[in-house]
Amino acid sequence: MTAPARLGRYELVGHLATGGMAEIYLARLAGEAGFEKTVVVKRLLPELVASPAFVAMFLDEGKLVARLDHPNICEVYELGREGAEYYLAMPFLDGIASHELIARPREPDRIAQLRVAAGVVVQACAGLHHAHELRDADGAPVGLVHRDVSPSNLFVTSAGVVKVLDFGIAKVRGAAETEAGTVKGKSQYMAPEQVLGDPLDRRADVFALGIVLYELCTHQRLFKRPSDYLAARAILEEPIPRADAVDPAVPAALADVIAKALAREPSGRYATARELADAVNAALAPHGGVAIPAEIAAAVISTDELSAMRTRQARVIDDARLRERTQADAAPTKRMRSGREPTTLSDRDRRLVPVWIALAVLVLAAGVLLFVRARGADRVVAADAAPQVAIAATPPPPPPPVPSDAAAAPLGAEIEMPPDRPRPPKPAPKPPGQLSIDSTPFATIFVDGVSLGVTPIVKRSLPAGRHKLRAVLKDGRSREQSIDIPPGKLATPIQLSW
Repeated sequence: MTAPARLGRYELVGHLATGGMAEIYLARLAGEAGFEKTVVVKRLLPELVASPAFVAMFLDEGKLVARLDHPNICEVYELGREGAEYYLAMPFLDGIASHELIARPREPDRIAQLRVAAGVVVQACAGLHHAHELRDADGAPVGLVHRDVSPSNLFVTSAGVVKVLDFGIAKVRGAAETEAGTVKGKSQYMAPEQVLGDPLDRRADVFALGIVLYELCTHQRLFKRPSDYLAARAILEEPIPRADAVDPAVPAALADVIAKALAREPSGRYATARELADAVNAALAPHGGVAIPAEIAAAVISTDELSAMRTRQARVIDDARLRERTQADAAPTKRMRSGREPTTLSDRDRRLVPVWIALAVLVLAAGVLLFVRARGADRVVAADAAPQVAIAATPPPPPPPVPSDAAAAPLGAEIEMPPDRPRPPKPAPKPPGQLSIDSTPFATIFVDGVSLGVTPIVKRSLPAGRHKLRAVLKDGRSREQSIDIPPGKLATPIQLSW
């Protein structure tokens, strides 16, 4: 099933990404007097429309986020339905997901990089604390838990503002599970009680924030394993390393904060996301404090990933404009070259058409007869006056000589060019580009049938052009897609979620 050209008031410009239950499109909202706004439309996957459980989750996300009003939460403009299609309209954000910061190499100025990491998490804490504090019409807390806090759902804009995304599997106290016995969320960012399927409160999101802070500070994944099963075992049983043991540049006070957020027992963690933010601020105070939005913006703008993202979005817009021009050129013209509107024949004119044709044929025949008679008279006069002299026809010039080896060459064979006509120079080969890809859970990546290894793969050099990419999980599941590697540049980073 292909995507429609429009959903409600929104014209779908181009496809940006596909997630677990929805597709993301760049879209355009047009209004009066040339008003135009670029937005993002999140469309429930067509194959899930028939499932009441997934439809309910999608609708719950729209209704829930509509009740949240905070600068660190991505708002929803509209929850709509067009026929069998369900969609959410949201603001278009210029920036990167925070997992791009994790994939970046450690810089010489580690304190500056750690301040940015802490600043991202402190803003995420503010947005999540607002969500956790949501109350119903009677003023009672609803007990909202996000349940899917991860680097891919913490978006950092080019203005240095963090937006918490994707409340699709968020749950409030007393709500029925959409699928009995199903554990929802990304396995490597779950709290122990979430892995076990126990009741959850906001401290489960605090644990996930602790994982994100650990990974932003150390640039290493904490519980990423080749399978969901192994990730769950690591969360429940394996020793959790301290951040300063993995990277000595992490201040001990900040490592203490991370360790408390990662306590396996909920009672040992910070009680709220605000408490976690206060502890992070205190730990970084001796080192200049957490980064402010302007400093975070500078770190985001300097990334190759942002440039690649903007290039991809620009390509989507350019492709849409090209389609529009092509459709306009292909439309039948309504005007003649003179600029006059074409006219239609009346019934009377149609009846007279055979008469006019007959008259035209008679006139043409008379003209031909007169021409033939005049030519005959001219020939008689010329024969009587001119002397009888035979004139030999001038032979045509001979064809240019063909080289003997060329004449003997079979059809289709390459013929050597004369030395005075050198061959044109061959075009210079395109420089290779780069590919970055990550997957949750781990996946083995094949490009054109050749293995690149297990994710994450960061800035791997590949020949420029189109390639076939295949991702294979340990349990045998696989995905295939085509990728375009730009010459001399990093292709749009790929994040796979299964």
